[in-house]
This record gives sequence, structure tokens and C-alpha cells, in this order.
Amino acid sequence: MTKSVLIFSHGELIGDGMMKLPFINALNAAFPNAEITWLSGRHPTIFASALAPLVQGKIHTIINHTKLGDSLGDVLFRRWKSVLPKHSYDIIINTDQHLLPNIMLKSIPHTMFISASLKWMLSDQKPPLTAGQTRYKKPILLLNRLMDLLTAATQKTVMPVFGINIPPAIREHAKSLLPHGTNVLLAPGAGGRFKCWPLRNFIDLGNRLIADGINVGYILGPAEQEWQPILARGVKTAFFPLQETTEKSVFMTIALARLADLSIANDGGVGHIMASADHPLISMWGPTDPYKSTPNGARVHVMYARDYGAPAMDTLTVDMIYEQAKKYQK
Repeated sequence: MTKSVLIFSHGELIGDGMMKLPFINALNAAFPNAEITWLSGRHPTIFASALAPLVQGKIHTIINHTKLGDSLGDVLFRRWKSVLPKHSYDIIINTDQHLLPNIMLKSIPHTMFISASLKWMLSDQKPPLTAGQTRYKKPILLLNRLMDLLTAATQKTVMPVFGINIPPAIREHAKSLLPHGTNVLLAPGAGGRFKCWPLRNFIDLGNRLIADGINVGYILGPAEQEWQPILARGVKTAFFPLQETTEKSVFMTIALARLADLSIANDGGVGHIMASADHPLISMWGPTDPYKSTPNGARVHVMYARDYGAPAMDTLTVDMIYEQAKKYQK
């Protein structure tokens, strides 16, 4: 019986964390009695902060931003000994592709080591080939690559486990923040401003939707707080649900997206959060590749600027997004 599993990553931002949640859910299902430890190296992990509520009870120990795995000294001097609460694990799974973390992690006593690095050469087990395969083909999508690590560990096909349970009190509170009628939520922010659709477009789109009798709300995080007065002047009847509540957990954004008729977001953390609601989402992408990091959700419609001629976000016009949004109107 597997009692302990150590997962190593080089850290997660919100988008990364949301993409990895179905992997974490599947990990718990595959090893239901195991204590899961998440070790982040070069960067902090969002599982220790904003997404902590979503992994509570699923990741039992988070060891955050250790900076392990980047130095030869981590290997030679076994610096992990001063960081890890225990010094042996039944299974160690490395989600990082670089060589040094693999060498460091293999120095930790373990029963099984799983890593896709160097075409699985360092791994104790590989994913079994499926029918018709003659060799392993690395998936493009991050989530599928993670699931292959679990498939290798269990030697059977493991599927991602979707779904997020929102506390009932937050679900009820979210209802009070949305007006009666058809609601569309627009999320103009992203972790990198180069991934943001122009703010004027969000204003123009909001006004066009309102002219159709739709309620338009803007989802603004702390980094977009300065945009509220600009949006409020540009879209007179807009509402700002996260600014009307003291409940700031990730659960609230998911609950709002689950209640809305449609959400529209950039390639960014909030877009990944809204996608997890499993309600319609138009996801706008420009300079980055959606095929590697498509938000988890069965009802995500990706609009990729490169498909329309150029990588800049403003290649996606207001007309394009509005016409797509109309398809969701009742």
C-alpha cells in the first residue's frame, strides 16, 4: 500500500495551479490512503496561497519555494534533508524536465521514482503503450503530460478528475451579487499585460451586450483595481461583484462564473479559474499557445489571435467576440 507520495515542481502561478487541479484530484483517487507532499523549488507555489482552499485535504504538506533543484550543491550536500519533514517516500514524482532536480530527487530514499525527463530514462516505470502505439508520444497539453506520470506510477490509464465543490454559503452569497436576468462576466486582467485584450475593447463589448438587454459585470482582482473607475465611466450600468463583497477566496470567482450565462476572459489565471466552473467561457489568446495550456473546462471556446493573422491580442476584434457571445444568448 502506498503511504507517502512526494511531488516536485518548480512552482505554480494561478493558471498553472488551476491546470494541475485535475491531476491532484486523480492523484488522491489513485492513492487514497497516501500522504501527499508538494515540494516547490525555484518559484513559490500558488497552492500555498490563493489556491490553498482548493487543495485542502488533498495536498497534506506543502513545502514552498525551497529553491531546491537548481544547484549542484543540492545534489552533493543533500540539502533536501533540512527541508523535507521525512527522508523517505514510497513514490517520488518529478513534474520538472531538467536534469538536476532528477538527480537530487533520486538521492532521496524511495521505492519508486517517476519522471518523464530524458524520454523516461531516469524513471523506474514508463506509461504503458496504448493500442496502436509503437513508441511513446509526448502530449502537447500540460494536464495530459501530468496524467502520463500517474499512468506510469500505477501502470494503468488514469483519467483527470474534474469538479470543484463550492461551500454552500459562498454559493448563496454569489447569487446575491448577480442581478436578475442574463449575466455576462468580463475579466479584463491577466498576469502579464501583454496577454490582455485592450481595455477599450472590454468597454465597447460591455456596451454592446448591455444594448442587447444583458447585465454586464467585470471581474477585477487586486492588480486591476485601478481599472474600476475607468470601466464604470465607460459602461454606466456595469457591476463589479468582487468589489461588493469581503469574500475574496477563489471559490467566489468560480461560484460567480457558474451562475453567469457566459464569461469572457484573457489567457490568464482568472480565465483558468472561470473555466473550472464548467459554464460557457470565451477564452482569448494572442502571443501564447493555447494548445499547451488550454483552461480546464468542458465548455471553453478558445479564440486564438494567430488563427486570425497575427499574435497581438487586438487582432481579435470586438465584432469577433461579440458575434461569438451572441451564440450563448437565450
